[in-house]
Amino acid sequence: MAWKTIIESAIVRYPQFTMTGPIEYESDLAALAHIDETTGEVEVLSTDLRVYGLVPGPGEVFVKNWSEHAGFAASLQKAGIIEVVGEVLVGPFSSLACRVRVLRPISEHGCDALC
Repeated sequence: MAWKTIIESAIVRYPQFTMTGPIEYESDLAALAHIDETTGEVEVLSTDLRVYGLVPGPGEVFVKNWSEHAGFAASLQKAGIIEVVGEVLVGPFSSLACRVRVLRPISEHGCDALC
């Protein structure tokens, strides 16, 4: 497993704050994170929903859309980092999570998939 930087520096305006820094993706974990370039703090954007029998497809992750993460998927989509491809309700409170496709994976050779 290896985290890959998919965007060197992204400015994302989340509902509660704005963060600038790299976006990293780990395909084996289906995980996405944004790292603050000033503080080094990591905002984990994805969530593992296997406990509910939900597994994202290749190049996809689940993003929480509840509590402090409400609106994160929309902000990431607006920034061009992901595309929302579905929504699911999970847990005892029927919390909303978004199934999203990561739009800009960088290949093993460092070339953006869009090149």
